[in-house]
Amino acid sequence: MTRVVKTAGLVRHAGLVAGIALAVAPMLALPALAEPVYLIANVAVNDWETYMADYESVAGPAIIKAGGEILVGTKTVNVVEGHYDYNWTVVVRFPSEEVAVGFYGSPEYQAVIPIRQATTDTEISVLMLAPQFVLPSQ
Repeated sequence: MTRVVKTAGLVRHAGLVAGIALAVAPMLALPALAEPVYLIANVAVNDWETYMADYESVAGPAIIKAGGEILVGTKTVNVVEGHYDYNWTVVVRFPSEEVAVGFYGSPEYQAVIPIRQATTDTEISVLMLAPQFVLPSQ
């Protein structure tokens, strides 16, 4: 019978310690998690064969290598409002802005930027980084 009481006491003690740990954990100074950032590309491609063979074949793997996740890559969009002058849309999620900027500055990606620029209409094509939803200041 003494063993049962000790075991039950240890279980209660462990439960108390676990409860305290759960209560204190949020108060610890843990580093903030980075917010994801999205690379949004609206591109007017005018040489599909070269663009896909020489640019996308390098850019896609470089995105994945850097930690990005390609969410959208399409020629077809359903414009529900406004005017859309592009024929290629890509959305990539990166774990942080630092990772996205690192991808953009990587030697692999820098090497193919001239190909993208030569095969697209750079006057209207846009590449931008945007955070997750942020409520505008009021």
